[in-house]
Amino acid sequence: MNSKLTFVQSIKAGAMASGVAAVINAILFFVFHAGGILVDTIYIQPGQALTVVPILLSSIMPTLIASIVFFLLEKYTKNGLNIFRIISLVLMVLSFANPFMIPDVTLGYAIVLNVMHVVVVACLLFFIGKAVKENK
Repeated sequence: MNSKLTFVQSIKAGAMASGVAAVINAILFFVFHAGGILVDTIYIQPGQALTVVPILLSSIMPTLIASIVFFLLEKYTKNGLNIFRIISLVLMVLSFANPFMIPDVTLGYAIVLNVMHVVVVACLLFFIGKAVKENK
């Protein structure tokens, strides 16, 4: 029997994923900032260096929105999980270009930001997949 996740189950999975991704990405931010890879001389927005707050917001908000998208795919399609995985991976690959568009960005800086993108998607797919398995 292939039972679908409820909205609450999808949101719980998204909340777990966003929490874990936020913690991992915050740790990565502080480690790479202390290591001199994420420097304050590269501005994400005009005159504003990257801080941990945008890292947390970028780890939490898209993950919660994605869990709602997953719920809708799960509800209205037969292969919601597979479709969601494909969409997530395609969007992750497309997001790899974004850090390279930051003015004066170094290769290391951009790679660290891309690693953070991978963390978010990996956590999301792990916790959504886990919720689907537990629901069967």
